[in-house]
Amino acid sequence: MPSTGNEPRPQSVQDVRKLLYRKFRVTLISGRVLEGDFTCLDRQGNIILSNTFEQVTTASGRREERHMGLVLVPIAQQRKIELEVTIDEEMSMLKLVENYSASPPEEPVV
Repeated sequence: MPSTGNEPRPQSVQDVRKLLYRKFRVTLISGRVLEGDFTCLDRQGNIILSNTFEQVTTASGRREERHMGLVLVPIAQQRKIELEVTIDEEMSMLKLVENYSASPPEEPVV
């Protein structure tokens, strides 16, 4: 049956939509680092970044940066993904951690 477009989207899709156009830093298994705006995630886990810059450390230890534009990062090449957060987001996360560590752990129900 074809989609009418009125069905609610799965929670995972809603969560990913909240990340659209946020600044991501992706470290590749080769050690290269890509920074760009999160544009797309496919079902296989491949990421597309726009306005992407590659950061490379040269043999002499100097960091260089080059503009790459739109980049597809295959899941097999992704080592680490980081999201740039705002100060407000960071403060909210710190409060969550403080509240969690201040409350005693719940006893398991047997």
